[in-house]
Amino acid sequence: MKKMGQNPSLFLDSVETNMSTLQTLNPFDISNVSVVKRKKAKKLIGNKGADGAVYVTTIKAARKIYWKFFSTKSDEYRELVPSPQADTIVQYVLNGQPLTDTSAPGNLLLINEKNFKSLEIIDKEKILSDNVKPRRYVVAIKARRPKGLIKTSNSK
Repeated sequence: MKKMGQNPSLFLDSVETNMSTLQTLNPFDISNVSVVKRKKAKKLIGNKGADGAVYVTTIKAARKIYWKFFSTKSDEYRELVPSPQADTIVQYVLNGQPLTDTSAPGNLLLINEKNFKSLEIIDKEKILSDNVKPRRYVVAIKARRPKGLIKTSNSK
């Protein structure tokens, strides 16, 4: 945040907004917060980015984004999960690590063409690992770590 100006541009689900709108959000509805430094923000949004930009993505928007992306990668996924809200029947596993319902949107949102490797649907009958407790299906995703992602003590 040191390289941010006094008045960064604020975005909620890719729509420009203001601080008062962001302050009304329930923190549990937020999937991801991305801070874009001045130089890159100016390239992305022009003079509005002179003080940087902050992008807040809600869980609902994150689900739509990764669902749309995964639907283009696998016909089986698109049939199994016909809408973003229908992913309650799957357990997402990213690079061998099961994701919780709260961590999945923030992690899966960051998968794109540059870092995506593969997506496999596994029926729970085929699961041998004790650390994966599938609802019905497991969606196993392999991807490279997104550039710029900060590693926290909770991530592996």
